[in-house]
Amino acid sequence: MRTSPRRLGLLGGITWHSTLVYERRLHEGVDAAIPGRTADLVIRHYDFGDVGQSQHAGDWVGLARTFAKDARWLVEGGAEAILICANTMHVAAASVQAAVDVPVIHMIDETAKAIKAQGLDTVALLGTGFTMRMPFYRERMAANGVTILVPEEPQLQQLHDLVYDKLTHGIVDADGRDLVLDATARLAERGAQGVIAGCTEIPMVMTADDVDIPYFDSLEIHAAAALQFCLSD
Repeated sequence: MRTSPRRLGLLGGITWHSTLVYERRLHEGVDAAIPGRTADLVIRHYDFGDVGQSQHAGDWVGLARTFAKDARWLVEGGAEAILICANTMHVAAASVQAAVDVPVIHMIDETAKAIKAQGLDTVALLGTGFTMRMPFYRERMAANGVTILVPEEPQLQQLHDLVYDKLTHGIVDADGRDLVLDATARLAERGAQGVIAGCTEIPMVMTADDVDIPYFDSLEIHAAAALQFCLSD
């Protein structure tokens, strides 16, 4: 058994709310496994204002270039694996992996494993409009044997606005909860066997206790995979 954790590199700040949850889960997990120790982390914490502006401008190439460069910086700082602490920015995962010679622990792959472990093959996805509309998420899930269902318009846009206009600013209210729960119910009626909290802020307004179908918190699943890596020999 390890007596100290392996060092992880986090591309975070997308948003700071979720990055803090990653840090807490990793520190708590390491301390539970190796009492008296905490996670060994190198973090590139972005200004979400800059990231969000680039996303809405459609500068995915520029963002991928930035994330790849910063991943190299994390590896130079001793990171033995990289985490992209956001669902949407996994659009840059291939560029990040190509830039470094350490594993990129992939949120979509880990979430797919959790879905398949429960014997499911069709699930709802709630996240940003980018994650729900762009092909990178559903194609990666399809490669893992999972079919993705997303809300129809205008509800899809309403969910996107909820994330960027409220949740990224820490604003949680009943309207947001009602929107997410209604979207989940509609997707279950269309055949979704479970639901992915496919934005790291969705758990702010919906948890497993709120739904009657299997709930997959992508952040928690991702953090657990990272914890397993940093404790492994």
